Amino acid sequence: MSLASRAVRGALFVLFGSYTNMALGIVYGVIMARLLEPEHFGVFALALFFVTALDARGKLGLDYAFIHRQPSTDQLIATHWALQTGAALLTLLLVALASFVVWTLNYPIATAPIMLALAGAMIIEAAGTTARAALEKELVFARSTFVVTSALFLSYLVAIGLAVRGYAAWALVGQVTVNAVFSSVGFWWAYRWLGQRPSIRFSFDRALAGWLLRFGATLALGSVATILLLQFDNFLVGTFAGAAVLGYYAQAYKVAQWPTGLVTHIVSRAALPTYSKLQNDPARLSKAFEMTLWLILTLATPLALALFVAAPDFLILLYGEKWLPSAILLRFLIGYSLLRPLLDDTGALFVAIGQPKRVTMVLVAQAAILMLAATPLTLTLNAIGTAIGVGVAFVVGIALTYRFVAQTIQIDLTRVFAPAIVAAVGSVTIYFLLTRALDFNLMPLVLRVIVKGGLAASIFFALALLLERRALFERANYVRRLLLARQ
Repeated sequence: MSLASRAVRGALFVLFGSYTNMALGIVYGVIMARLLEPEHFGVFALALFFVTALDARGKLGLDYAFIHRQPSTDQLIATHWALQTGAALLTLLLVALASFVVWTLNYPIATAPIMLALAGAMIIEAAGTTARAALEKELVFARSTFVVTSALFLSYLVAIGLAVRGYAAWALVGQVTVNAVFSSVGFWWAYRWLGQRPSIRFSFDRALAGWLLRFGATLALGSVATILLLQFDNFLVGTFAGAAVLGYYAQAYKVAQWPTGLVTHIVSRAALPTYSKLQNDPARLSKAFEMTLWLILTLATPLALALFVAAPDFLILLYGEKWLPSAILLRFLIGYSLLRPLLDDTGALFVAIGQPKRVTMVLVAQAAILMLAATPLTLTLNAIGTAIGVGVAFVVGIALTYRFVAQTIQIDLTRVFAPAIVAAVGSVTIYFLLTRALDFNLMPLVLRVIVKGGLAASIFFALALLLERRALFERANYVRRLLLARQ
């Protein structure tokens, strides 16, 4: 089977798993949102920010280095595992020191102990990341996807049980911990199922460890910037607006990530190893990147448009009236769901071809813009200002990163982007023109959500088909041929 066919089939496994996980997550989120209060989600989000900011493992870029280095040996497996678990232990120590400081400040009293619990769960998670990276490095997505879905399902059941018993924010901590346990065990089980038996204890290689750390060091600054980019807004809202407002913001942010989650998981898990194997073949690399970019735009845009137009009704339907304040935040954050997969794709490209410094430059620029723009906006406009600041940071990131792309591979970005942008703008315009003639709010709530979201997505696809009919069918046919290929 060709690499292209393996990549597409792997992407299909990830796609199926992502949709399954999304469905499970929606059901879990609905139940938890009705069992818990916004303050509970706010306290958890605030604790998660502090833990993520101090996470040493997440800043080393070890998984990227592992996937980039070919092939996977026992020494590579063992060394990567030792570095991952050691960094997780260091994180626990840093969080323990920081939790005392947080406890003395004017934050909710549960923040500090939740920080410690989350840091402990990270150690368990770190123990399984090597096996997952080894599976996905070889595009073996079926087993890893099964492990991810099973662990999520079991952890959701435990968390719901804890919430019913009144454990409040600790139910959310329970979900993270249980998921880490089952994931780590499951990934190693899946790896050994392939006949792999790495000698972790006796194969640690100091020279290889140095290489992994040096490669990851080029990504360390980018990792710090990523944390600020993805978590600093929680800190701003939680500090200046309070835990309850952060709960509304976190829920809107989570829903805004749904289109991102469906697409980013496919891109980051299938694109990186594929680009890595094509790093010495510029023509095929360019074609793979263009196809991935087209898939992102085709999948993420209509989902984001559907959420944008149906936001208030959608939140009421799923979570109840108490979550309605999240609607306006969701509409501001929905642009994030369109831009994030595009950045993740370029990040995978630059890491795969051995140019991680470009990723770092983009992330640092975004983080700086976020802090400079979102801080005064939050003080002026509350959580809405934070959401605006997030959007500004991602727009700057897109402009900078695709300038680098144009310098790296041969691709006509205008030909790929223009139809999607025109179709998106046209879809929103036509939808709101229709709302002047038709009052969708007279419909029952469920039907209202379906009609509004479906109409926006359908208009997008109709316009996209009108604008690039030939190219759309050629690309779809190419993907079909890859799926059917057996050699």
